[in-house]
Amino acid sequence: MPYIPKPIDRYQVTMDSLDTMVPWDSIARVIDCFVDHLELKEMGFTKTDPSFEGRPCFDPASLLKLYFYGYRNSIRSSRKLAKACETNIEVIWMLGGLKPDFRTISDFRKENISNLKKVFKEFVRRVTVDVDTGFVSIDGSKFRAVNSKDRNFTIMKLDDRIKWLDDHTQEYLRLIEEADKEEDSEGTLTKEELEAKLKEAQERLEKYRGYREIMEKDNLTQLSLTDADARLMKNKNGMDVSYNVQTAVSSETHLIMDYEVTNQATDHGMIAPTTEGLKRDSDKILDAVADKGYDKAEDMIVCLENGVIPHVILPDGKDEYELETDYQEADDIHPESTNSEELKKCLHAGVIPKAYEGILKDIEVVEVRRMIRNENNPKPENLYGSEEEMKARAKEGYFVRDPERDLVYCPGGNTLRKKSIKKNGVTRYANKHACFLCPYRGQCVTDRGITKWKEVDFSKDKLERPAKWYSHDNDDDSNRMDPPTPLRKRQFERVKVVRFKLKPDRKKMNQRMCLSEHPFGTLKQAMGATFFLLKGKLKTNGEFALLSMGYNLARVENLFGFGRLMQKVRG
Repeated sequence: MPYIPKPIDRYQVTMDSLDTMVPWDSIARVIDCFVDHLELKEMGFTKTDPSFEGRPCFDPASLLKLYFYGYRNSIRSSRKLAKACETNIEVIWMLGGLKPDFRTISDFRKENISNLKKVFKEFVRRVTVDVDTGFVSIDGSKFRAVNSKDRNFTIMKLDDRIKWLDDHTQEYLRLIEEADKEEDSEGTLTKEELEAKLKEAQERLEKYRGYREIMEKDNLTQLSLTDADARLMKNKNGMDVSYNVQTAVSSETHLIMDYEVTNQATDHGMIAPTTEGLKRDSDKILDAVADKGYDKAEDMIVCLENGVIPHVILPDGKDEYELETDYQEADDIHPESTNSEELKKCLHAGVIPKAYEGILKDIEVVEVRRMIRNENNPKPENLYGSEEEMKARAKEGYFVRDPERDLVYCPGGNTLRKKSIKKNGVTRYANKHACFLCPYRGQCVTDRGITKWKEVDFSKDKLERPAKWYSHDNDDDSNRMDPPTPLRKRQFERVKVVRFKLKPDRKKMNQRMCLSEHPFGTLKQAMGATFFLLKGKLKTNGEFALLSMGYNLARVENLFGFGRLMQKVRG
């Protein structure tokens, strides 16, 4: 069999235009039409008014088209986009043969990063203007940041490194002293090499102590050196410095309707922030579905006040949530209204709005006894005068809290740092790295515990706790120091609250996994967007607008077809 007919002679002159080389239903034509019908000046884009002095600049519309096409086709790097301007026929057609360099392309994204979400929202508005979008499904996923784990520090990680470097510094000093006494001895390292290593260890030690001082002063839980906004988070592959991106996906169109880039490690309390933008553009009641990780009563209350019904998957054995909010008396209420202010007024007055009938039930106003919390009370004074005295007391079998630095010294000579604050105001301290090497590990940490390290809880007024495993029978009570001030007595008050039950829709909840999972799968697997290229929360928020546009462009191609889509993007 002969080969397919001979290809066109590459040296033959042909009479073709750029337009004939681009398929009639190419996504490049959709992007070109959409950007041409945008008012970029009103959206805040730079260089929309060309200057007649100096070197002419590129049209911002051309560069915006380039970015939309690039993120749709997994071309995210400015250098690769610059290469596409020379080799990709569709890009050459969109830009009319213009060839901006990589720095011009990168500067456009940097200068207009805060405007990209406005374009994303406008695209969603145009393609869904006459379409029923149904309810939204909320979910989050971790995207790696431009920050390695070696350049991310927790305060406990710094404690371990400082202790390790302290030990090495002492060892280098000992070896140098021995080298001075025995000048003729043959060691593995010369005196000059030891002094160089000592200097390097001291410099690192000073640097880490500076990081720790900054974290203690600003009360930081983590410190990232490359991307200050990124945080160390747990994902399926272990731990990575990442951002937690929340998306709201339509149940009918499967489009990403809105998103929120956060540095919060968990999803607790993220329904209201993620749906805030959607509710700002509409007065309709919005149904939002989320998994068990979003179970937070305060967040559900805020959602109901804003006109969002949170259908959070229930824990096993439960059919409804029991919620509670403060009572506020109101004379003029309108239960039939869907306005956020009226909904909030009804809920706090103990009246079920008409829009929530069948969702909320058993609403009642009750009087409860509640403890008065005064956050302005001064910290209790220290029991001991110095850090050395506190460590000495801890070695006698006590966990001693330093209220100034907000840490705890343990009997093993280690430092426990603040891990979390519980709902009742109690602070939990721990240091799992130190526990693994502690000589008292076998006595202090029991195998029956859920965690394999020691966790100690302290209230605001408590400064000392005895270790249960340590024998205090021979302690001299005359040497034991009591707190300098008596513990504050708890005060209570009687207040009115509104209690009601929220019953989520199980049919909507059953669809959640089919809605929220595949957009993230498409972004990460098909489009290769497992990480951010930019640094900082502001820039990553703008970059995810481009990623969402890329996903939505792929989705609307299959959803509407070329002809109908071209009509929609014109606005």
